[in-house]
Amino acid sequence: MAPGAAGADDGGGGALVRAPAEAALRSHVPALASLAARVARDPAPYYRLLHREPGPVRVPGTAGGGDGIWLVGRAADVRAALAEPGLVADAATEDIPGLVDGTGLVGIGVRSDVRSDVPADSSSADVPSDSSSAASSSADGPSDGASAPSASSGVRAAALPPRVAGVVARAGHVLAGRLGSRASADLVPEFCDWLPAVALGAALGLPYRRTEVLRRWCRAGGPAPLPLPDALAVRARGAERATAYALASLLGALLTRPAHLAAVRDEPALVDAVWAETLRHDPPAPYLVLRARERVRLPGGAVAAGERVLCLLGAAGWDPVEYPDPGSWDPYRGGSVPVPAHPWPDLGLLTARYGLPPLLGLRGLALAPGFAPRAVGVRVRGPRRLLVRLGG
Repeated sequence: MAPGAAGADDGGGGALVRAPAEAALRSHVPALASLAARVARDPAPYYRLLHREPGPVRVPGTAGGGDGIWLVGRAADVRAALAEPGLVADAATEDIPGLVDGTGLVGIGVRSDVRSDVPADSSSADVPSDSSSAASSSADGPSDGASAPSASSGVRAAALPPRVAGVVARAGHVLAGRLGSRASADLVPEFCDWLPAVALGAALGLPYRRTEVLRRWCRAGGPAPLPLPDALAVRARGAERATAYALASLLGALLTRPAHLAAVRDEPALVDAVWAETLRHDPPAPYLVLRARERVRLPGGAVAAGERVLCLLGAAGWDPVEYPDPGSWDPYRGGSVPVPAHPWPDLGLLTARYGLPPLLGLRGLALAPGFAPRAVGVRVRGPRRLLVRLGG
């Protein structure tokens, strides 16, 4: 225990309270509304504060209602919290849904309630038909999900029905083809907001023509466009939204690093490592609010039943113990497997792996003069605009 800690576990469900860490945090943590504005601009200084102390740190009165909250930000502690069955998603918050369920972290891999009975050679309604790019991509795009090496995070794109990769690849060609004749574009609404919905629709067996309906449902809720079990519906909506923001962050990172962009163009299999590093460096859902349904013990202390735990996925990815020079965006980084930061890892990886190469290959693709992508947001984080020039 750190010197000056308030005391040891009292056996009654209280957790170790570290007075120095709490004082340091509270000296930098004003009212929550003000903190949110600062974190939206740059969360890194607050991540560094949380890396100084092991275990959960309680900050009273900074969460709505004045009842305080436990902050968990080191990578090992976040992994322990996500794996703890006694910590469940707090229904009172509006985090990206689907990352956790009643037994902890949602399992990697496609759930058994995803439709996989759609034949690989489905009707033409499943395939974009806007331009000749759709036809040519049937030869250029992959036809299954097992050809590229897996990402360093260990996720398995091949767990999804094989047809999904082909649909995503064709959609990537169509979207890129529409942009290729343009002189400029904003990639967030014109690419990042569409490709994840196409991928999700293919995974669920929904015809391509229903993509817009699915996209609206993922953003606004309401009745699902097809019958889905509740757990899968929550996970699907969270995955679509998280993928869109992560794609924007990934593209922003590559476009500001021409050498990395050239490397991925030369070797598309590097997309896997780029995706893994994006989820570590710029997770689309930087935190989850969990609630203890029973007394649980985490590394360094215990949390009483009913108390909340702010599980900072963003801080975990910046833990210098596991990720040296964490502020550096480096797809060649080795070391620890990143903390899970996507509701449906297989689908997110597959979307990037097969949907991005057509866009990245566009002639003249570069950031618009004077534009610098900037990730913003607290609950959902990523660039809201991505202005580019094109060779058209």
